[in-house]
Amino acid sequence: MPEPSTNPAAPPSIGLGQRMGYGIGDFAFVALWQACALFLLYFYTDVLGLPPMLAGLIYLVGMAWDAVSDPIVSTWSERRAHRGAGYGRQIRVAALPAGIAFALVFTNPFNDMFAMAGWALFTHLLFRTAFTFASMPYNALPARLTTDGDERSALSAVRVIFAALGGLMTAILLPILVAGAGEDAVRTGHAVAAIVLGALSALVLVICAMTMRKAPPLPADAKPLKGTAGLAGLWSATRDNRPLQGLLTLMALATVGYGLFTQSLIYLVNHVLVRPDLEMVAIATPVLVIILAAPVWMMIAARTSKRNALIGGLAMAATGYIILALTPSSQAIMAIVAIAVSGVGNAAIPVMFWSMLADVVDFGHAKSGRRVETRIFGLTTFVQKAAAGLAALCAGGMLALGQYTPEAISPDALTAIRALSSWLPAVLTLAMIGVIWRYPLDRSAHHDALERIAAATTRTGG
Repeated sequence: MPEPSTNPAAPPSIGLGQRMGYGIGDFAFVALWQACALFLLYFYTDVLGLPPMLAGLIYLVGMAWDAVSDPIVSTWSERRAHRGAGYGRQIRVAALPAGIAFALVFTNPFNDMFAMAGWALFTHLLFRTAFTFASMPYNALPARLTTDGDERSALSAVRVIFAALGGLMTAILLPILVAGAGEDAVRTGHAVAAIVLGALSALVLVICAMTMRKAPPLPADAKPLKGTAGLAGLWSATRDNRPLQGLLTLMALATVGYGLFTQSLIYLVNHVLVRPDLEMVAIATPVLVIILAAPVWMMIAARTSKRNALIGGLAMAATGYIILALTPSSQAIMAIVAIAVSGVGNAAIPVMFWSMLADVVDFGHAKSGRRVETRIFGLTTFVQKAAAGLAALCAGGMLALGQYTPEAISPDALTAIRALSSWLPAVLTLAMIGVIWRYPLDRSAHHDALERIAAATTRTGG
């Protein structure tokens, strides 16, 4: 049966324009994120010729820096919001630097191995820093726009649809632009593609920022922290918030599992299935089905619960991965079907996760009397990006153990690619079901948290 209504006093609904304006932001963020997730490791190994382990290490260092900077930038963002620089304005200021920095990631003017590795590391760090300054205020917006659980699920669904469109555009556009440059100008093709994607994403972020400029202000009891409190506040943000602990664990497992899958997908198509003509189809399929499936998971959550919808999605994703693992290399179409099945299931993860995380902000506020929304989102992306770096290192390490080289693919390399693209993601997805099975924050508990916040605000005259 559906759970009872979420809010003690239903907040005003969010208009379609604001929903769309919010959702379009993730079109840009995921377009850039997916370009790195799908193509950057391959760019390092097969275009620049860096050793797989070195390429994975560069990716890991960039993501580790990204993860460490998230809580620091999120605290800075909250303080800026208190001083009148709203989240929308912060996104607008960071949009152009993020687009330019992304373009530099897929350029490399050097031929010497040491110089190429140094430039790759520098540009990766630069991009991750600019990305953080734009994404931290964006991630906190759902907790500002509404306290209604179903509205948050709707916001997350719109966000995921636009995110999938951004990922789909990247999956289609980047290979086309690279191929258009010709086989003798692969580096140039990647640079041109990165410039186009960076410019388009910067423009989209400006549009998002203009739509969000009138987002509600921070509540009166959300006191700003000192700038040094970002890392120090990580423990206090999690120790008494069991739902947050569960979601952070879920995020870590999901990021590693999906990261292994996305980073190995291009290797799977080219070397295991030996169907380079299906590269674009294989990359675009999981993103396309997410667009179709996201609203369905939102409706399932409204009729049952966010937890049940998430468990159903995870079970379907694991099934898709297992089918992919068992599919013979000669059955490329069956592999595409398996990828689609996993994509439908994976669509439930971001829709439910970001909606549940906004509810967790309210739960922590009610329990501690202090609202730390941007810092909680910063902590979440800290975990996400640290896990993404670990996934890249794991992918590079397994390819290295399999003695992978683009020129001669050994049987051990094929086994490693199989494991990275199917068996390991399946195991991690099943582990996620175990984590979320006992998730304690349902609609009733969220309703109680909102009532306690309202009562506390009334007592303090807020």
